[in-house]
Amino acid sequence: MSIESIIHKYKSTYYNFPQPLKTFLGGLYGNIPLSLRFGEPYRVNKDIIEKFEEGDEQFKLDYMYNKTLETLLFAEKNIVYYKNIFNEYEVSSQSFKELNDIKLFPNLTKAIMKENLEDMYTSQVEKPVAYYTGGSLSTPTKFFLPTSSRGKETAYSKYLFSKLGYKNRDKMLLLKGREISNLKEDTFWEYEPVANYFLLSNNYLNSNKFPKMYQKAEDFQPKFIFGYPSAILSFIKQSKKNNFNKLDIEGIILASETVYPAEIKEIQNYFGVDILTHYGHTERHALAYRINEGNYGFMNSYGLVRDVNEKIITTTFDNFVMPFINYETNDTLAGRRDHFKQTDIVKTSETIEGRTQDFLVTKDERLVSITTMCGGQYLPLEQISTLQYIQEKPGEVTVLVESSDVDKDAVAAGMKKLVRDGIDFKVKSVDNVEKSSRGKRIMCKQSLNIEEIRMKNDI
Repeated sequence: MSIESIIHKYKSTYYNFPQPLKTFLGGLYGNIPLSLRFGEPYRVNKDIIEKFEEGDEQFKLDYMYNKTLETLLFAEKNIVYYKNIFNEYEVSSQSFKELNDIKLFPNLTKAIMKENLEDMYTSQVEKPVAYYTGGSLSTPTKFFLPTSSRGKETAYSKYLFSKLGYKNRDKMLLLKGREISNLKEDTFWEYEPVANYFLLSNNYLNSNKFPKMYQKAEDFQPKFIFGYPSAILSFIKQSKKNNFNKLDIEGIILASETVYPAEIKEIQNYFGVDILTHYGHTERHALAYRINEGNYGFMNSYGLVRDVNEKIITTTFDNFVMPFINYETNDTLAGRRDHFKQTDIVKTSETIEGRTQDFLVTKDERLVSITTMCGGQYLPLEQISTLQYIQEKPGEVTVLVESSDVDKDAVAAGMKKLVRDGIDFKVKSVDNVEKSSRGKRIMCKQSLNIEEIRMKNDI
């Protein structure tokens, strides 16, 4: 077990330390080389990335075949669900003669994961660590990853960020992630010394607190910005509104939401730097990136990513706790795409669609992106199939929960923790949450005029 695996268990305690103590301890720990903190998983994957990216197409095809076979062998030997479903479909690892044979194996969905969770993971090789699907929690799902996955994720993330010239612990302004506002202390920012990040509260970017937030960010002097597209656009608009100087940065990393060409141009025109758009999932099965308005390039050593009628279907590598085989991500590819020869394995795609930018409105008409509603640990997930947000008045949101038996008070309390303040949640249990005419989930039914509210805040 790596040093990081041990330390990470106590992150909640660490977050609650007074800032001076956190700065001292986090700074000491952050300066330990990544290869020592994350151990062998980091070192091995760093080496894999370099070899894979330099290899020719046949080397890459062989690598993906071997890693997929490794996943299938592990699944049929150690995971009860896969043993049973493989028998039902009359397939096994011996059926996998070439990469295209992955089509013979059944697909996996979040609904299947929920129904069969106890039969889908094992502790025989590594200790399972519980995670929750990110995004807006429209279909909140619990799953498990091995402790080593954080070392792998760090190796790949640092590689991607280096495309912009980022080096480990370069100063980064973070406009994404957990909500860090503290109303009692009138603070809407937090310094994270381990990674050398400075976080601003996304929920207060379009409020009268922004001037103080901007000053703190400017004092930090970040080299890079990492955040949701919607949050960075709000930061730009509020900076213009207040006639603040633009931050002198070297690059921007976007994540977690669909970003459109006009938005990339707006961000780039303002800051005048390169923009890396990052595509990934909490489940750690697919990873891609693009620079500015170029095509997305997939990191094919990270996991097997297939283009099935424009839908992204994935199979994990290196997950020896709860492997994902032919996993339906609910994301789609669009535009021109490039595949490995004679396969549906995607190399590049013009666009990737699927991440939402819907907003909820607080009592004081701040906008809260539902992308930030990703704290699954606060909700009774075992009782929930699907969620839908409905809003008709500022500060009041009805949450429809597709469930026959749910603790409504627990859901409302969990939502409150995610937003911190400004919204009262009313929870209703329903048999079925409405879908679109094409069968897609409707995550947010917003009756308020978001653009009007945005304009009121930003002009």
